[in-house]
Amino acid sequence: MSKPGTSDWHIDPKALEAYYKLSGIQPLSGAGATRVLPTFGDAEGFREVYELADGFQLVTGDITCHKEAVLKLTSDGSLKFHFRLEGFSGWGLPDEEEHQITRYSMGVLLSPPGTEKSEHYLEGEHERSVTLICEARFLQERFAAMADELPAAIKDYITEREACHFNQKLPMNTEAVSAANSILENPYPGSLKRQYIEARALELLVLSLAACADYERNLDNPHKGMSARDLDRMLKARNILERDYAAPPTINQLARLIGLNEAKLMQDFKQLYGQTIFDFTQNIRMDEAKRLLETTSKSITEIAFDVGYEYSSNFTTAFKRRFGVPPSVAREAYKP
Repeated sequence: MSKPGTSDWHIDPKALEAYYKLSGIQPLSGAGATRVLPTFGDAEGFREVYELADGFQLVTGDITCHKEAVLKLTSDGSLKFHFRLEGFSGWGLPDEEEHQITRYSMGVLLSPPGTEKSEHYLEGEHERSVTLICEARFLQERFAAMADELPAAIKDYITEREACHFNQKLPMNTEAVSAANSILENPYPGSLKRQYIEARALELLVLSLAACADYERNLDNPHKGMSARDLDRMLKARNILERDYAAPPTINQLARLIGLNEAKLMQDFKQLYGQTIFDFTQNIRMDEAKRLLETTSKSITEIAFDVGYEYSSNFTTAFKRRFGVPPSVAREAYKP
């Protein structure tokens, strides 16, 4: 018999019903997923649950709450990586201050089985999210060799299958944002959709563990020397760049908008997100261009203009540098 706090069980599918207080479960043809319809907070939307491997689940979320809601839940003892692309919500444990999950943050969540917790949804919030749910045995088979690089709680979970409390919010880098978005905006039908999700889910898991290892290396300096005010400024800068990627502000303009000098802005942004402001903006522009090539009939010249290029030749050079092929080849590859 397993000792209390260990994880030698399977994730109980019935827990999903209790978790989301379902109004119905609809099987999805082809992709092998289950669509979950939540009823809390007069919510609209759904979650889709994918059993990707034994001990490895993925849940996508696209939900809007029309009323504030607090859910009382019980932990199943699994390790969760929650990627929030839009929306805000809170979660907490008994006798603890509520934690926040915000846009472009990754929540790493682990609690012993049976732990009571709550999730707090605000009125009018639109959630777009991807969550990985991992059992210890799945992680042990694949990642035991790197366990020593991870925070002690996650290491013990992987090597000893013992779940204790570990809850941390980490920033999502561009690679994680891109992988999570590609799962939500999956262009493939049927079984190809599932195969694509499996590939990107494993990529997200690798990025998650790498982020946890980086957190452990910087344990004495978890926010890399930044104050809460500095972190808020970097999030504000990131939101501006995400919104205005086609015509981004200059470094000087961005520094003025968030109330920092240029040198500190550039230093803090790269330190927190792992890339320069220019590279971050370019990645957003190219990802949007790729999406437009795949999903619209706009000409390459129109798409170049949409993502902020006056000359299509410059756009073609930038696109090829990012993806290895010119936009014309990318467009041809996605023709039905």
